[in-house]
Parts: sequence; C-alpha cells; structure tokens
Amino acid sequence: MNILENDNIVYSKKEGIEFIQFKRLLEYGIKHAYTLKGENINFRSGSEEAVECYKKLFKAVGLDVNTLMKPEQKHTANIKCLDRIVEKDKLLVTDGLITDKKGITLTTTNADCILILFYDPVKKVIANVHSGWRGTFQKIAEKTVNKMIINYKCDPKDIIVCITPSIRKCHFEVDEDVKDLCEDIFSFTGRTKEFIEKGEIKEEKQKYLIDTVLINRILLEEVGIQSKNIIDSGICSVCNSDKISSFRAEGKGFKLATAIISL
Repeated sequence: MNILENDNIVYSKKEGIEFIQFKRLLEYGIKHAYTLKGENINFRSGSEEAVECYKKLFKAVGLDVNTLMKPEQKHTANIKCLDRIVEKDKLLVTDGLITDKKGITLTTTNADCILILFYDPVKKVIANVHSGWRGTFQKIAEKTVNKMIINYKCDPKDIIVCITPSIRKCHFEVDEDVKDLCEDIFSFTGRTKEFIEKGEIKEEKQKYLIDTVLINRILLEEVGIQSKNIIDSGICSVCNSDKISSFRAEGKGFKLATAIISL
C-alpha cells in the first residue's frame, strides 16, 4: 500500500524529518508523531544522530525536547506512571509509560515491534507502549489499560488506541516453539486460527505466521476498548521498508524510528 494514502493518518515533513500522525489524535490537539526513514535519521539511544534527530522532531511537532521521557525497552510488560520528569535510571527495564501531566513527552522506539499510543480525552491521560512479540505475549497493552483504569480512573470505552507501523502477519515468521507458546497463551480467545497461519517449510522446518496486531486488538477489546476506538496505521514495516525502519528487512545495519506523544 502507499503509506501516504491512508484514511487514518496524515503525512508531514518539517525540519528535515518525515513523520506520520493519527487524524484521530489530531482532532483532540494531541501532539504526537511516528517517524519515517530518511538520511541520517536514527533514534537509537547513544547514536550520533539521535540527539539532533530528537531536537528536529520535537521542534517540528511543537514540543520542548527537554520533556522527552523514554523507557529502556527490554521486551517486558513493565509500565511506569510518571507525574514529573525523572532520571533515565528510573526507567530501566520498562516498556510502557503513562502520564496525566502536561510537560512530559512519552517516547518509544521500534524497527518492527508495535508501538501503541493511548489517549483518554475524558481523564486527559496518555500512554506510549512498546509491544514486540514478547511484550504482546505478556499482554502489555491490556496491562496498560488496566493501569489507566486503576491509577487514573479511566473508563476503557473512552480510551483511543493508535497502532503504529510494525511487522505484520505477512512477514512475522516464527518457528514451532513460538507458535506453540502463542497458542498456549491465547487459547482462551478461541481465535488462534485467526492470528496463527501455517507458513512455508524452510530448511526442513515448518514455519508459522503470527498476527501480533490482531492479538493486541483482541486483548484491547477484551479489556473494554471499543473497536471503533482502535485505530491501526495498517502499515507493515517490512513491506514498506523503503519508508519504515525494519530489522527484518535491513538486518544488522537497521536504524530505529520513534513514536512520541504529549498532552
């Protein structure tokens, strides 16, 4: 698909950075973005480009780069609630952030993994979550909603959820051990045949394709998110690796994209 032709997103290029935004979040004036590939664009922590890239992106979106808060991202289901800017060592072994405070920009990075942006327009709460297949299997998206309910009194029917470009079923190929684990964890849904498909045989091994986006959608609906409030970019990072950062497509030299959101 042409990623610039999508009813759910809009494309922008400012300050030398290309990015997409979700129309639904823009309707509420929520400042956010998901970055596309470009020359010298890399949001990997510690990289030479990252500091300058964040400065450009935050300026493009109208945010102060000093409000940036990013979890370490270790493929966990650990989510932290922030009421102020904290030191980096407070965000170790963490893959999701939630806040109801202005002046904090929740930030995650990916190169195939799913990044999920949450917004409750009633309670004025946002979240930003990194959900690779391990995080998905640990139900990090569901746990984020539960934290929003418990800590901020959110009603799940009010929460808007936006799913960034990520690897899709067409390219998320796994071996039998991961397939079996997926079946075991999500058998309760009764829908495993919808998100697990038998793939090709490679090197005498049966491969399987898993739809982690659909799994997250099911988990979100199970916890009370309305289907109409789950907005998916619909973009596969591997199919569109000319525009989207992808570990599977690029291999060792892959770079990271970022998703940011702020009240």
